Amino acid sequence: MNEMDMICIWIAEIVPLIATLFSFVYGLKHFFKKGKPIFMQTITLAMASHSLGSIYHLCQTLTSEDVMEGFTPAYLGRIGFFLFLLTANYAQLDKIVDDGSTQMRPARLLALIAPISAVILYIYNTGATETPVSTKVVYALVWIPALISVYFTCKHTLIPDLDFGFIKALRPFHVMALLLSFSELACLTAWNYYYMIPLAITSIVFAIVCVLTIIMAKRGVDKWRI
Repeated sequence: MNEMDMICIWIAEIVPLIATLFSFVYGLKHFFKKGKPIFMQTITLAMASHSLGSIYHLCQTLTSEDVMEGFTPAYLGRIGFFLFLLTANYAQLDKIVDDGSTQMRPARLLALIAPISAVILYIYNTGATETPVSTKVVYALVWIPALISVYFTCKHTLIPDLDFGFIKALRPFHVMALLLSFSELACLTAWNYYYMIPLAITSIVFAIVCVLTIIMAKRGVDKWRI
């Protein structure tokens, strides 16, 4: 492995970890208080889950020279990350913003673009005949909650406000959360194929969007409560 590859790997290990830890601490400070929305606390836990997975992966990199195939606890962090995002968007928000009316139908249909795009990315990761079965299974475990999560995130980005002020207030957050989800899937794709330069780039993008996501969450809450 050359020097440039090592630099890219360390960027991929350290930069997202710093961003998710910052976002977690930021969320703890601003959202874990009496009267704060559980929705935002769940987003904070998504950051915590991702950072725990990253810590394990960093420890694995520091202590082992071999590349581990198949499921590792690092993937639990990614699965938890998408499950928390899904919980926030579906269980806590969707029934409030989507009343099932025909006015919401265009947003529901257009939002399908997000999971379809994620499916295409999964096929790209696992469609080759030489891809190990373990990789296909592990990535499926991550992709399944991601597919559902990006659908609801995309729907809440597109859904009309209809006099619900908090929908408009949270729209920038949902845009960032959607970008965050796909940047994470792009990172996993780069890891899968050992595309070193794309790995570094997607990791930096993930980190930037991660911080913007938690900041937009706070701004959205502040506007919504005014």
